[in-house]
Amino acid sequence: MPIQNCPLCLRTTNVISSHLHPAAIYPLLRSSEDASPIRVGDDLVMHTDRQMQDYLLCPACEDILNKGGETWTIPKLATMTKSFPLYDILIQRPAVGHDETWTMYFTAENPEIDVERLTHFAMGIFWKASVHSWKGGEKSPMIQLGPYSDEIRLWLRGESSFPKNICLDVMLSRPERALIAITGPLESTRKGWRTFFLYVPGIVFNLQVGKTIEPEMRATCFHEDPTHPILVADAITDMVWQRLGKQFHESRKTKGYLAAKAARSLKRGA
Repeated sequence: MPIQNCPLCLRTTNVISSHLHPAAIYPLLRSSEDASPIRVGDDLVMHTDRQMQDYLLCPACEDILNKGGETWTIPKLATMTKSFPLYDILIQRPAVGHDETWTMYFTAENPEIDVERLTHFAMGIFWKASVHSWKGGEKSPMIQLGPYSDEIRLWLRGESSFPKNICLDVMLSRPERALIAITGPLESTRKGWRTFFLYVPGIVFNLQVGKTIEPEMRATCFHEDPTHPILVADAITDMVWQRLGKQFHESRKTKGYLAAKAARSLKRGA
């Protein structure tokens, strides 16, 4: 294990290989044929078992993220078999509002949903993206959270309250519409404040940071609003497809990937 600064505890110590998205998510991305997940991004489209990882955190800090939210959240994500345990838990309580395209739930009324651990899971990934590039040869962090990165660090360690001027929105797909993929964290269009997007199987997390966040947006914060709202909407899948599709079509490797896939299909049919 190399010895270097651990950005979570700020100690110079032995660090281990850390993942941007927890390693336990990757098995969920495999199809029934056990094919490697498709990676879209960084000018590439390919089947690969390669995971985004690098030496970053000390074992104790890895354990903070693991116990803080990962072990609770990951078994509840959507799967290739269309099961989605978090969704099933969510709908055990009546919705508080809906129309043809969305349904709102207040999870404060549902003791089976651990607000702290679900929040910790998402904030841990956003924070890791704010302190490391996750790309070989690059030094700039994947996303820029400015002073909010250290505020999140302290909260993750249990050394401060949830940061002010931060809003985390949580949205779910229905199981039959859930896209089994991971993407982000990445920055969305700015609206006077900064917005970052993260998707894991079945769940979109939107993180908004800045002093100018509108009051209506603050009222939707999953962690800070006493009702702890979660939105279920079909548009979530469309949103993720649009983001992945844009990267897919812009990739210089797309044609090669499609050609190889077609060749495999012809070979199986021969």
